[in-house]
Amino acid sequence: MGEAFSSLDGACAAFTGIDTLKRCGACSSVTGVRALIAFDLDGVLYSSEPFLGAAYREAIANVNARRAGLVPRVPETREILDHVGWPLPVILARLFPTTDPAALQLLSSETQRVICASVARREGILFPSVTVTLAQLQRAGHALAVASNGRRLYVETVLATYDIARYFVTLLCVDGSGPLRCKADILRAYMQREQRSPQQLIMVGDRASDVEAAQGVGCRFVGCDYGHGYRDEIAGFGPMVASFDELPSVVTAVLSNRRPRR
Repeated sequence: MGEAFSSLDGACAAFTGIDTLKRCGACSSVTGVRALIAFDLDGVLYSSEPFLGAAYREAIANVNARRAGLVPRVPETREILDHVGWPLPVILARLFPTTDPAALQLLSSETQRVICASVARREGILFPSVTVTLAQLQRAGHALAVASNGRRLYVETVLATYDIARYFVTLLCVDGSGPLRCKADILRAYMQREQRSPQQLIMVGDRASDVEAAQGVGCRFVGCDYGHGYRDEIAGFGPMVASFDELPSVVTAVLSNRRPRR
């Protein structure tokens, strides 16, 4: 986890720690408590794994067709997945640390174009029970949000392709040059807009970057043990689910300060 937490130093500097959360009176009972549940996208709601390697190969080939050797190598799918969860420019800088920044910017644009086309062709996977579980959580009165480090176009393409945008509040995304520069910034903005406290926010994710965001705002965390990450990235930071349809019962337990049944 140390390698992941050392990235983007200063972008989300202040941690309060999940263990220091104050249990407010409003959270002592599920009755009347309506959470703001923020979901990471890739590895939680959706998987790009089936096409990700091919998409990078295509994007790199397209960039190198403009100027031979601009991008020196094609990474394996698992290597790419190990970095999924961070913004695309960070992923590319890690995969190609010696590549010229201008070439990386070109590759970033081309990779996003190819990936979004693959999403629209439904080459990825919406995880089982996502739609029915989102509907269940929404009926329970919870506000649902997407908190992703992905580019807006990518997030919107996934939500539109699988017709799940209707379950979520208006999307906020990392914008690079603006005030939302990391996932913790997104969570803070959602809390302010939706008028929720950290004790009413639950971050659902599968990577160390999701844990870091939860710690950065002082909210609870639920880990997805089926995503792209490794268990040791998220173990010990909150309850974990083995499938998406376990979330409603876990959310209920978290809000009532009970240990979820497994």
